[in-house]
This record gives sequence, C-alpha cells and structure tokens, in this order.
Amino acid sequence: MPPTTIAILGAKGGVGTSLFSANLAIYLATIGKRVLAVDADPSGADLHAMLGIGPRVAPYIAPTPAFGAERSLTSLATALDHDAANTLPLREPVDGPIPGLQLMDGGLSEPHRGSARRSSLRELQSRLAKQDVDFAVVDLGSSATEAATRFWCSASHRLALTMPEPNAVSGLYRLVRKAFAVMAQARLTDERQQAALHTAFAKAGQTPAPSDISALLRREWPELGAALQDCMNELQFPFIVNQARLRADLELGDQITVAVRRRYGVHLKYLGYVEHDDVVRSCSRKRRPLLLESPGSRASRNIEKIARRLFASKEAQRDRAPWREVPQSSHHDVLEVERGATDEEIRRAYKRMCAVFDAENLVTFGLFDEEGLAVARSRIDEAYDVLLDPNRRRPYEISVFPEAEQSKAETARDLVPRGELPPAPSITPDTEFSGALLRAVRESQGISLEQISERTKVGTNYLRCIEEDDYERLPAAVYVRGFVTEVAKCLRLDPEQVSQSYLRRHKARMEGSGEGA
Repeated sequence: MPPTTIAILGAKGGVGTSLFSANLAIYLATIGKRVLAVDADPSGADLHAMLGIGPRVAPYIAPTPAFGAERSLTSLATALDHDAANTLPLREPVDGPIPGLQLMDGGLSEPHRGSARRSSLRELQSRLAKQDVDFAVVDLGSSATEAATRFWCSASHRLALTMPEPNAVSGLYRLVRKAFAVMAQARLTDERQQAALHTAFAKAGQTPAPSDISALLRREWPELGAALQDCMNELQFPFIVNQARLRADLELGDQITVAVRRRYGVHLKYLGYVEHDDVVRSCSRKRRPLLLESPGSRASRNIEKIARRLFASKEAQRDRAPWREVPQSSHHDVLEVERGATDEEIRRAYKRMCAVFDAENLVTFGLFDEEGLAVARSRIDEAYDVLLDPNRRRPYEISVFPEAEQSKAETARDLVPRGELPPAPSITPDTEFSGALLRAVRESQGISLEQISERTKVGTNYLRCIEEDDYERLPAAVYVRGFVTEVAKCLRLDPEQVSQSYLRRHKARMEGSGEGA
C-alpha cells in the first residue's frame, strides 16, 4: 500500500517550507508513524539541514609539498577516486535524527549520485509508491511550476505556506489560481469541454480568477460554466501563515479567506499560524531540529496544532455543509451574516469587512485593483445600510429569500401593516431587558408568541412566563438562558446582552425570594 502523501508548497521563497516539512515529519515520527521526509525542492535541496543531517562533503586531501606542481597533482590524484569526489545525494533514503524517520532526496535540484540528469516529479511519484512507510512528507519548495502544482493537488494532504509580506500574500493568490486551473482541467472528461477550457485559459493567461473564467465560459458553455462552479465549491486549499509577529499577522489568515471568497469565489481552509520565534533561528544555527531541541517553544506548539488540524480537516471536508444558508451576493452574504442576524451582529460584521477591504490592508495586495476595491467597499456600505434599517430590511428579505423557506407564522406576520404596530422601544447598549421590554419589542414587530414558539421550539407557556417575569414557574437558570437567547435572536436583539441582563434580574429575584422564605 503506498504511503499517505503530504505535499508542502510555498507561496514564495523563504516562507519556511523546509522548516515546516522537517518538523511535521518529526511530529509524525514521534507519535509512532513511519515517515519519509522527501526533499523535492528544485531550487535547492536543504531539507537535510532542518533535520540536523549534514551534507555529503568530499574529503580534503592536502597535496604533499613538492618543488614542482606536476608531482603535487599526481599525489592528489592517487589519493582520490570518483566515488569520494562525488558529493551528489544518494537515491535511497537515509536514516533521520529519530527512529521511524528517513530522509530521501528527490533529485530535482541536482542528479543523484551516478546519474547524469535530474529526476522529475513523475519519477518521484512512482518511487514513493514503492516505499514501505506510513507517511511521505514532500517539500516542494516555492517553485510552483505546473508539474509541482499538479503533484500538490493530487496529494492525499496538501498545505500551502505564506507569510505577512505583500509578495508572499500575492504569491498565495497565484497558487490558488494555479490549483484551480489544474483541478478544473483534471475534472473535465469531455474532449470538447477540455478543448474549450484550454482555449479559455490560454486567452486569459493560464491563471485567471476562478470566478472570472467561470463567468466567461457560462455565456457560451453553460454546462462548462456550471462544472467550473462545482470545482470552485469543491476546491480544497489548506494554508497557514508563517512567521507571524504582530496582532494583524494573527488575523491575516482569516482575512485572506474572506477576501479570496469575495474575489475568487472559492473557500480556502485556514489551519493557523506559526509565530515568529527566536528559538527557530537558534536551532538552525545549531543544526538541530526545532521539535527535538525546543519542543515547548511557541513555534513548536503551533506546528503541532496545525498538524492535528491538517488531518482533521480532511475528514471534515468530506461532509462539508453549505457555507451559508443565504443567497449568493445578497446583502447577508456580503457581510457574511445569517438571515436572523441581530443589529449588533451586523455592526460587528460591517466593522470586520471594512477592516478586510481597507486599501492599506496587506490582504488586498495582488487581489483587487483600486476600482475593484472601491466597488467592494460600496457593496459593503449598501448591505450595512439596508440590513440595519428595519423598514428596508424586511421588504428586502421577503424579495430575496424564497417564499417556501418562510413559515406560515412569518407569512402571517408579513401581512400586518406596519403602521398599525406600536412603536419600538428605545434600546441602547446599557439597556436592561425585562419581560415587559421583550414583550414591547415583540409587539412592535408584529410577532405573536405562537410565531416565536414555532421558530424557537420553546413552549408558549415558558415564553409567557418570561414576558411576565414569572420566575418561579420557569425551569433552572441554565434553561432560561437558552430560552431567552433564542427569543433575542428571533427579535433581532443582541443575544448576549439580553440573556445576561435578564439572568441578572432572574438571579436577584430568586435569591430574594429564598431569603424571604
């Protein structure tokens, strides 16, 4: 049985693919797996240094002193042979720093010993299939050629690395486009569709934005455009951020997923970050692996956490639920909130989106031009204005969401003229919610207790007790918290504020009644 392949690819040189590959291999070996670390970086094989394995060096034989140069060269030639002078790596694996770990040079940067040419990734793939190990951790470096991208996409587990630098972030976007192109071409089996897709990619420069090429092809080839849309939905692109220093660096990965989803229409899988740690440099200077020399360092803990998420994400992707139950490009989708989002949730989402699509943000480099960024910001502002205005939000939601998804209770509420409803009470961040206030909010929205019960699955008797502040007839506080939270969501209030303030009143009343007894 061939080993499980883990392919590591960098967005640019210096992002740390060798460091991460070496320590990921060590982590797997320490938990009892048989691991093969493979150096497949065509720009320079240096994975051995991260594992603490020294390079092969030809022996130095000093020439014997002589009066003539001819005699010195003759003495040197007799002391050497071709095998001693050949410093190229072996084809077969060598033992690593701990039991269960081996290192194999892929032969992509220079030929193997006794060979006249470099190997290819196709040859490496066939060699890996014959290895008797559990995992093969393949360091592909940062040369994202078509062959390397194809190898990366075909691996059982894959991971891309970037860092908080403009060129590295832009390089990650380039990897996303290349990975989509490879997966899209591999997905199609119809020859006519393959030819059309190849022509479209060639005209667009091979690596266009997935959403752009899908929209272009949908005009002439509706089936092909739909197939590309399916590929966009199924694209698995796990990545991490290395060398995170600042607070903004820790938020970079989440912001990248938001921006790429908006621009390319694909969902990336962010697995975490590796903090900048001076211990990494110290271990490199000592030629000692990080996880062996300093297993308790911040960077070591980050790598172990990412390794666990990497394998867990593969299982989670199999039964991945839809991203969000709102129509694509709707105001809810733009702000990335659900249909029943409260005003406070909308405000937080708006603030988060404004930070992501800020012109000075590192995330936008290489993803949006000035005009496109202005359009994205205007869509965010429009969504915020509509969803925060009750008089505009409700008609908009009725027009956007299918009628079949609305319950009968919601339909009945829509028929109530808003002019006949009582005015909504004034609510501030410091408002203390009582049962009477919740009733006033409910009546101002034209919602009955039966409608709330249908949506929240909380009995009308409990809902009536909540509004009447009849605490003695309510269940334990932990259940009351859940009931009040669901009611707040239904009324588009801040669930945290409502539950905390109501529970404070509930606790004070119950403690007072206990003391009186």
